[in-house]
This record gives sequence, structure tokens and C-alpha cells, in this order.
Amino acid sequence: VSEYHLELRLIADVGLVGLPNAGKSSLLNELTAAKVKVANYAFTTLEPHLGAYYELIIADIPGLIEGASSGKGLGVKFLKHVERTRLLIHLIDPAGYMGEDPESGIKTIEKELKRFSPKLAIKPNLLVLNKMYLPEGAEVLKKLKKKHRGIRAISAPKKKLARAQQWVLDHVLAKLLVDEHAHGFVPGRSVVTNARPHV
Repeated sequence: VSEYHLELRLIADVGLVGLPNAGKSSLLNELTAAKVKVANYAFTTLEPHLGAYYELIIADIPGLIEGASSGKGLGVKFLKHVERTRLLIHLIDPAGYMGEDPESGIKTIEKELKRFSPKLAIKPNLLVLNKMYLPEGAEVLKKLKKKHRGIRAISAPKKKLARAQQWVLDHVLAKLLVDEHAHGFVPGRSVVTNARPHV
């Protein structure tokens, strides 16, 4: 009897990544019809959750930490899920994580992605400062813009998310279309640029 090990190569168009408690699940819940558990402590999410936004499938990837690429905090398992997305939205908490300032947090995620796979280091990504309702949000954004010119800022919950929704759609679709043109195909689906959200 022969045994085969099958592994999905693509689970979503977009992967939400970041340190624990960066607001990934909250964003997925607001952008899609997903109902992911949300709490004010780390590692609320232990498995990726999927949601549909327009024609995009978005995956909420469990939080990554220092040493994830070596297996710390189930990091290898989580990073394998990151591999199965086409584009990353890297969410940042302006309050930082476990005493680590946001800039260091960005470097931590970038380092772990690169250590796990050089391909992850060059995967298309969008850098997004979340939770702009926090007191330190504006100042952190000002500092991060000096090093990350393309960074954007959003605020979940929903009442402050309307502009962010359109920004996510526009920029994600643009990057995915670039990928489509570069490779001549889109794994799993064609990108629909004229879609409208389901209310």
C-alpha cells in the first residue's frame, strides 16, 4: 500500500501576519463575515482562519514571535501557512508587544520570514499600523513613516474602518494584478477588479 503526503500550496490570496495581539483577527472579522474569537491577550488564534472579502480570500495567521523560524511558539507550523498565501498584510500594534517597540517588532517579523524561507522575504507585502485609536498611535506612525514610506494606518473596530476597507481593496488588488502579469496566471482564481462588498 502506497502512502502519499499531500500539502496545500495555496490557502488564501492575502495573509494577515504580525506579532501576537496586533489585531489580525479583529481586522478579518471587520473585513469579512468571519467570527473569529478576539481577546486582549496573546495567542488567541492558534489556527489560521479564512474569510472572503470581495473576491479575495484572507487568512488570519496566528501571531509570530522571535524564534518562530526555529519552531518557537509553533512558529514553523504558522510560517508554513504564510507560505500558502500570495500577499501579506503585516499588521503592527503601536503599543508594541512584550515591551518591544514597533520598529523592532517589524524587524522581528521580517527576520523570521527570511530565516524560514528567502521566498517569504520577497513576497509582496503591505505594512499597516493598526489600532490608531490608541494614544501612542499618531506618534508611532510619524516615526515609522521616516523609515517605511509606504506604511498605512487603520483602526479596527468597524466604525473607523471604512476608508481602510477601500485602501485594502485597492492596494491588494493592485499588487495581485502585478503578480498575475508577472507570472501569467493567478493560482486558484482570477482577480475581479469591479467587485462590490456584500452588505
